[in-house]
Amino acid sequence: MRELRLLVGLTIMLTFLGMHVYGSADPVEELENRLKQASSPPGQLEVLSALVDRCKQEYPQKALDYGNRALQILHDFPGGAGDAIKVNILNGMCWASGLLGQYHEALALGKEAETLAYKLGDKQKLAVTFGSMANIYLYLSDFQTALNYALKAKAMSEAVDYKKGTVSALVSIARVHRNLQEYEKALDNYKQALDISDGLGNQGDVAQILSNMATVYWNLKQYPKALDFYSRGLKIMKDLGSEMGIAQILYNLACVYSDTGKYDRALQYDLEALTLFEKLGNQGQIAFTLGSIGRDHGNLHRNAQALDYLDRGLQIALKLDMKDSIRWLYREYTHIYESSGDYQNAFLYHKKFKEASDEILNEDINRRIAHLQVIYEVEKKEKENQLLKKNNHIQELELKQQKLDLDRQKLLRNFLALVSVLVVIIALVIFNRSRIRKKAEQILRVSEQKLKKMNTAKDKLFTIIAHDLGSPLNSLLLSAGHLKDHFTSLDENDLDEFIQNIYKQTRDMADLLENLLQWAITQIGKIQHNPETVDIRLLTEEALEPIQYTAHNKKIRLSVHIGENTLAWADKHMMKAVMRNLLSNAIKYTYPGGEIKVSAADSGNYLEITVSDNGIGIAEERIGQLFKEEITESTRGTSHEKGTGLGLVLCKEFVEKNGGRIRVQSQPRQGSHFSFTLPKRL
Repeated sequence: MRELRLLVGLTIMLTFLGMHVYGSADPVEELENRLKQASSPPGQLEVLSALVDRCKQEYPQKALDYGNRALQILHDFPGGAGDAIKVNILNGMCWASGLLGQYHEALALGKEAETLAYKLGDKQKLAVTFGSMANIYLYLSDFQTALNYALKAKAMSEAVDYKKGTVSALVSIARVHRNLQEYEKALDNYKQALDISDGLGNQGDVAQILSNMATVYWNLKQYPKALDFYSRGLKIMKDLGSEMGIAQILYNLACVYSDTGKYDRALQYDLEALTLFEKLGNQGQIAFTLGSIGRDHGNLHRNAQALDYLDRGLQIALKLDMKDSIRWLYREYTHIYESSGDYQNAFLYHKKFKEASDEILNEDINRRIAHLQVIYEVEKKEKENQLLKKNNHIQELELKQQKLDLDRQKLLRNFLALVSVLVVIIALVIFNRSRIRKKAEQILRVSEQKLKKMNTAKDKLFTIIAHDLGSPLNSLLLSAGHLKDHFTSLDENDLDEFIQNIYKQTRDMADLLENLLQWAITQIGKIQHNPETVDIRLLTEEALEPIQYTAHNKKIRLSVHIGENTLAWADKHMMKAVMRNLLSNAIKYTYPGGEIKVSAADSGNYLEITVSDNGIGIAEERIGQLFKEEITESTRGTSHEKGTGLGLVLCKEFVEKNGGRIRVQSQPRQGSHFSFTLPKRL
């Protein structure tokens, strides 16, 4: 129960750090009135920027709305000091998006703010941006990245003597260490933040940091220190008149006294906290506090009173759908009924407790998968940007011979960065597999069949990663090593050959990773089907573009026999993956000098799209195995290309998800015809 009480005890406390304690006047309402009176774009921008900053914590959706209005004004009236204001607005929107769970958008806003702050050379704005990014990665449980950004925020703040930013960065660093259970490091950073805040005279921050330190001492079971630091924070909160801060510390004090067996004191503080929470109308905290009072009465063997308070807390928790609170209350019911000898009700509530725990666990697994997906998409975008930069440098090498040495060094750095990203991705996937396996062991009793399917899918995934990424990655490393050792002795033709070989191997691995990701998403049931009107001719041309180079090298002719306005109703992203896989397979199994045709025909309410080649063909006994989920090593291509057989499995799943069918006609040495149907546009 310690983790749940700790979560409740800190959720509100942490969000207050860096905020002021206001009087009766509402600063947001005052700013909104000023906005109505502002007539010029610069005046509106100033007020909108202030509104984003004020609303980002308590009213995040408002902050996003005001931020979008400000960005539109900056777009319509460029120039002036717009970039400096834009950085502030982007940082506020980044923070608000994180609170709303829009992590992908938050990271994009933070990256844009970081780029603009670098352009301005404003170190204080960079410090704020790094702090915002650290906060987002903390939400995503990517603690290493969060720590890196927090350390950068601290260094940048110290460089410009921005003490408020230094305090914020130190608190973020402490939060990372606390999540990693490195409590001594967390305390060290909190102490540094406390000293600076005390020197600034910001008593609101001092109170919050004292409370956070008290919670760490609580984690360490150093109860006297925890009580001392909570009491110091409580005194400051009372001086500031912050009723929410007072109520929260009173609640945490009650929890510490409960852990130390002083149940009368715990009950006293819980009752005081309840009075304040009821005055503030905070229903969530009221539910938790009622449950804590029920626990206190139970510890004092007053079971009738305990059940009364638990009933009141459960009623509110159910109404608000507070799953953590509901689970905890069910466990407290179990303890009360066990102590009174009512084992039938004890068993009933224990069963409810287990069901609630399993539901929370499933939601936690889904949330972690979604968080990893966000991180993966951001890293993928960064990798694509790095690859684009590398290609631009290659072109500069060819056009500007006088910059050859400098461009070669940049190419090598980018290549090593790409290899590092691939290694990190593989490590993250392996780590994720281990973590999911541990979680799966806990929910085996609830969904054994689902667990078996997930483990089977992951085994397939890592078999492919180990088998089919290992060889090309080793080849890349060998090529890079040779390029590094013999760089100055290679003539221009040899250098070009090495670069083209590295590009081809990198492209093959990118295609394999794309297939692996799409297949993995389908296996866990997270693939989204978003049908729309799809122009089949345009889709085919887009799919052909990235493989033109391979076809050209094999001297294969590509032709498209699809009329304009050939429209289908399907998910464009899925169909692009289907076309890319079918065309890649056709090129792989077509002899140099061969031909590949793509055509479409009317079939009633459907369109039938066919990819034909005059390659090596497929034996009859092999055709029946093409679309099965069992992943086996595929036949090598006409130029010894290697595959996984995964592409056709994806094609079948994607086509069928869009209401179509896929089939193949082929004979050895007479080519192959892969056809699939799609519904016409309604």
